[in-house]
Amino acid sequence: MSELPDNNRDEAHRWLANVRDDLHALDAVLADDEAPGRIACFLAHLAIEKALKAVLIDAGVAFRKIHDVVELHAMCAAAGRLADLDASALGDLNPWSIDGRYADDLVDATKAEARRFAELARVVVSAATAAVD
Repeated sequence: MSELPDNNRDEAHRWLANVRDDLHALDAVLADDEAPGRIACFLAHLAIEKALKAVLIDAGVAFRKIHDVVELHAMCAAAGRLADLDASALGDLNPWSIDGRYADDLVDATKAEARRFAELARVVVSAATAAVD
């Protein structure tokens, strides 16, 4: 993103509304015993990535096109936002950002792993929503 929107708060809320849709999709995947765990991990990463970007937009911090949630979190922390989130847990999720979409790139995630990342997504989204509101 090379420039920020005119109204950062409204744009951040638009991003967070999109994140809520991603969480609904994540819940649907988790509820389906036939769905591969890697899809839930991908959706958890997607929700976290968008939530962190919403915080950056709200803070007026421009960012480049990136999927690395550890780097996005570091940018949020540098802006005085979300510094207390567990960066190591975010790092565990990073491999699922792009590669997780393709079955041959990573070993499939277990349901337990998918649920752990789903819970992390809920924690991050909740913190991001509080930081924007």
